[in-house]
Amino acid sequence: MEGMYNLQELSLSDNRFTGKIPSFIFNNLTKINSIDLSNNQFMGVFSFSCFANLSRLSIVDLSNNMPLVVETQHPHWVPTFQLNYLSLENCNLNQLSNRTIPSFISTQLNLYNLNLGHNSLKGTIPSWLLYNTSCQALLLSGNLFEGSIPQSTRNTTTSVVFLDISDNNLSEPLPTNIGTLFPQLNYFNLSKNILQGRIPSSMGEIKHLKILDLSSNNLSGEMPHQLSKNCTQLVYLNVSNNRLQGNVLPIDAILTRLQYLLVSNNNFTGIIPSSLLNSTDLVILDMQKNTLSDTIPSWLFSLPKLVSILLGHNFFRGHIPIQLCQLSNLHTLDLSNNYFSGNIPSCLNNISSWKKTEQIQISDVQFNLTFSLPSFTTKDITNLYDPRPSTSFTTKGITYFYEGLPFSLMTGIDLSMNQLEGDIPFQIGDLGELRSLNFSNNLLTGRLPQSFQNLKSLESLDLSHNKLVGRIPYELSQLDSLGAFSVAYNNLFGKIPFEKHLTTFGKDSYEGNQDLCGPPLERNCSKIPSQPPRDEGKNSKVLDNPVIFYSFVAMSYALGFWGVIGFLILNKNWRHKYFRAMDAYIDRSTKKLSEFHSYLKNCCFK
Repeated sequence: MEGMYNLQELSLSDNRFTGKIPSFIFNNLTKINSIDLSNNQFMGVFSFSCFANLSRLSIVDLSNNMPLVVETQHPHWVPTFQLNYLSLENCNLNQLSNRTIPSFISTQLNLYNLNLGHNSLKGTIPSWLLYNTSCQALLLSGNLFEGSIPQSTRNTTTSVVFLDISDNNLSEPLPTNIGTLFPQLNYFNLSKNILQGRIPSSMGEIKHLKILDLSSNNLSGEMPHQLSKNCTQLVYLNVSNNRLQGNVLPIDAILTRLQYLLVSNNNFTGIIPSSLLNSTDLVILDMQKNTLSDTIPSWLFSLPKLVSILLGHNFFRGHIPIQLCQLSNLHTLDLSNNYFSGNIPSCLNNISSWKKTEQIQISDVQFNLTFSLPSFTTKDITNLYDPRPSTSFTTKGITYFYEGLPFSLMTGIDLSMNQLEGDIPFQIGDLGELRSLNFSNNLLTGRLPQSFQNLKSLESLDLSHNKLVGRIPYELSQLDSLGAFSVAYNNLFGKIPFEKHLTTFGKDSYEGNQDLCGPPLERNCSKIPSQPPRDEGKNSKVLDNPVIFYSFVAMSYALGFWGVIGFLILNKNWRHKYFRAMDAYIDRSTKKLSEFHSYLKNCCFK
């Protein structure tokens, strides 16, 4: 860098540079205002004090240099610069100085963007970091901070718009006046801490709040009414993995811009809130692992942008509404571990996203955070947070979390652990882009649809623990994408088509079918009858049961007898006709018997 005295901006980011950063190169760069060495593999110990005399410096980014150790505390030095942007994320910050927050930051009065994430910093969050600086974006995620969110010592509010303190060890209750402390917040992420207590009702005072993530804590109590009624700008609400209870949302919630509602793994009761009718932009609805009940309202499927409906592990009952088939954009559906009954809707092939590749347009569901940053700041705050939607789905017996491109392409249906009955609709075979299908642990009957041969993208198929009959179609062996397969514990018959891709599955995929034979089972096909066993539940007649037969005869006799007698009692005219007809019949019969008696007497007894 010798001779480059007029250099104003140095950007070496996103390369594969290694080795130590030579601090002497910055000695004479007195006109420089921006230094970006991020996303490399620099190593060794780098002293931040080498920037002390660069009075025009406003932007520094040393983030994501894993082998690097950035030290700011030693030796003692006084900065001559006023930074606007500082990112020291994931660079072993102050590893040799007890992992403390850099003290020089308290002198940076124009610091708008500060990222100290993923450095295992310790201690408590100092009050001055929130209230005595101009920070609008503060990222402290992935550290070891303890205690609570600090209160203001001078009854002042903070200008922070973007605040991320996720993945730390905060354990105290949230301040009751949190809405007053952070009136400008757009983005608030406190997930993956150990927070106790309730969600303060003052949270509803943060009028501009768009993203709120309180997931994976120990929060209890009910959702504050003010939050869902006053924070009308909310786009993303995540309170999953807590101990919250009561209704998910009040009946008068006004969340017209909501796109993501994630409330899984809590103790919520009641029904799916009708106030969601106002959330016409809803993309993901995740209510898994609660104690919600009643039926699924048909209006839910009138929300046109739904991509993921996750209602597993609740107490829902009734039939699966056929209105479900209106959701052409649906990618993942989880209704498992409930009490649904009736048939599987045959109209599922109306959902086009399961029939052809339709990647979710991520750009359509971004959060569009807005910040009033200085025009001379060349770094874009939106780059600090990648607003990719994410969701979870269980396939192959494992719960995966999908985001980014995998989220946009993942498709699956999980209706397991219910009381569904009837045949598997052959129309399921039209869902050529489906990747996961789980109908296990139901009461399904009939045969495996031959149309399943068209499920070329299927990676997981579980039809175990049902009452399916017939043979395993040979065509299933041609599904080369299958990574998990089970038809165990049914009433299937005949030789297993153990060819091609089906040779990759062991006997546990077929066990519990007494009349299946051939590899990988040890049952020899020569010992199995050539014809399928009689399906007593399907081929036997109801009247073959003696008790039912005699009951039917007695009932028929009683109905016939009392049907005639009752009619005659109620109709006087027909009663007279009936008695006259009976009298005439008796007279004719008596006359015939008398004539027959006279004939026998004259012919045989003379």
